[in-house]
Amino acid sequence: MYVIVAYDISNDYNRTKVMKRLLGLGFKRLQKSVYVRRGSRGDAKDALRAVQRYLEEKDKLFVIVVSDKEFREAILLEGKTA
Repeated sequence: MYVIVAYDISNDYNRTKVMKRLLGLGFKRLQKSVYVRRGSRGDAKDALRAVQRYLEEKDKLFVIVVSDKEFREAILLEGKTA
């Protein structure tokens, strides 16, 4: 299974704290505000608990757990496609 975390955090300080916390938990950066790591639902809950104190009212945090098959079948485009 994979845990995917995405966020929209407006405060620079809080955004940096969340980024460092996720990296410290073993997440790898897919995009500036999207992180992934192998893990379980428990790991997803741990990530949520680790970063929720940095969220303000207008911020958003999205955490999802997907199977290995779903992750392998995801489509990733890099660079210019046209």
